[in-house]
Amino acid sequence: MRKLAIASLALSCLLAAPACKEPDPNKFETHIEKLKDPGKRAGAMADLERLVKAVASSPDSKARLDEFAQKVVPVFVEIWDEAKEQHDGMLQVLIAAGHPGGCPVWEKALAGIDGSDEARKEALLALEGIKKSKSRPCAKAVVDALSKLIDDPKFDKGKEEGRLRLEMVEALGALRDPAAVPVLIKAMEQTKENQPVAVHRAAATALGNIGDPAAVDALITVTFRVPDTPSTSDIGNRSKTALVAIGKPAIPRVLEMLRGKHEEVNKLAAEHGVDLQIVKNTAAGILGAMGAKDAVEELVAFMPQDDCGEKPAAETDPDQAALRAIVAQALGFIGDERGVDALCSCVHATHNPGDMWPIVEALGRIGGAKATECLVGVLERGEYDPEFLTNSDFRYEVRWEGARFAILAASPEELPKVETAIAAQTDPKVKEKIAQWQPGIDVVKKCKADKACYLGVLKDTSAHWFAREKAAVELARLAKGDVAVATEIAKAFKVRSPDARVTMALLPPAMLEGKSCGACVDAYENVLKAEKGTMSAKMQLPVLVARYAMAKLRPNAAEEQKGAAKAGGDVEAGGDAKAG
Repeated sequence: MRKLAIASLALSCLLAAPACKEPDPNKFETHIEKLKDPGKRAGAMADLERLVKAVASSPDSKARLDEFAQKVVPVFVEIWDEAKEQHDGMLQVLIAAGHPGGCPVWEKALAGIDGSDEARKEALLALEGIKKSKSRPCAKAVVDALSKLIDDPKFDKGKEEGRLRLEMVEALGALRDPAAVPVLIKAMEQTKENQPVAVHRAAATALGNIGDPAAVDALITVTFRVPDTPSTSDIGNRSKTALVAIGKPAIPRVLEMLRGKHEEVNKLAAEHGVDLQIVKNTAAGILGAMGAKDAVEELVAFMPQDDCGEKPAAETDPDQAALRAIVAQALGFIGDERGVDALCSCVHATHNPGDMWPIVEALGRIGGAKATECLVGVLERGEYDPEFLTNSDFRYEVRWEGARFAILAASPEELPKVETAIAAQTDPKVKEKIAQWQPGIDVVKKCKADKACYLGVLKDTSAHWFAREKAAVELARLAKGDVAVATEIAKAFKVRSPDARVTMALLPPAMLEGKSCGACVDAYENVLKAEKGTMSAKMQLPVLVARYAMAKLRPNAAEEQKGAAKAGGDVEAGGDAKAG
């Protein structure tokens, strides 16, 4: 009888083959049916995660993941309330998919924050998915959840206090939705007592990513509201970089700081015992990082010049020399020739390396005929006062180090003047040290005004670093507005010299004058990520200047929205969005 039953079943399968086929494990429908059955959910979730991971790495991932979002996500939403034991699995699958269509599930996870470890874990998984997929539809849910936690942070306490708020702020920064600006400002305005400083830092970065001018005052004031441990990533540097990203709309309020007339900043500074001069100096640094050409005249007026000229060091106020150094760096970063006259008049004011050297650097970064002429004067008679040196052997250091900036400042037509000043040196140590800059002179003689020649040197990683730096400077002059050349200069940021790295970070934004360059941003980020944790202290300034460069060159939120809208329209037109 048993054999007869088996034979009968086999015959029935042959007659109705489709009904006896095993469900296709590569079809989402196969797992959807099991998800709806409480007894089969655990196995279905594991199988679905394997499928989604395979789909995400496949050549046709876009169409299949769109299908996943259309078919599977609604089922997750449907079973969410009754399948609490599967929340973790659902969220892990959505992370694997990395599709913005997971938003309806992520919204549920964020709405469930109640202080429990389980709800906290689910919210963090949801935020990971939102960040990975850059799901803008989820911005409102993140904004609402963050606002509630800021008002009542009791659900974000424990061993990882502030972690939820930090991840929410970072998610909003990744989404770059202007609608998030008010709640991010709200986060910036919290005191250190009711919010970890890490959240303030992340909020500053997020506001910079969005680039909305409405955030300017919050970014300016947070440095004086929230004390932080000094580092390249402290709240001061984060807010400065964000202001750089906002750019020109931020200049008027920073100038108010420079004038000592920003009332809220002055009040906060006084409350924390910060001198008004520190406020002004901070403003000068921000304007320099921004490359704010609109601020050049006020910066020049702000720079102490009463003691400039060939005066003995004893007649110079040390505080004035320190302020002169701050303004000189700012003017050098801005790179506007209107700063040359004041800088040149003060280059010999103190013979103190503290301000003399920043002025030499600034003149070299600004460049041009007048700056070159001034630097030739430094080569001819520049020296440091032994009073400021621990070793008199470095009395003429400004000549051999200054020769580098004289070569950078000079055009091919002006370079012979620099060569003459170099050849006139008689001090043996100066002659020995100054010879190291010959590769920069040689590259100009070789390439003259040939852009392709300079580009070849720049790309040659085996070439001397100074030859590559000089090639980059000449390319910036010859290829104004050329995004491809700017990208190559950004790639050359890997050069081994910290000083040359600063040049490679300053040039692309200056030559593109407001144009975005995503490839440049990628080039800087790749180097910073690859070298994270291994950079020496000498790389701190190059890192900061690279961050300023990225802030200026990164496409703003409005540009990204237009690009996303266009991409969406293209997908719709091609039918890919409706695949499956």
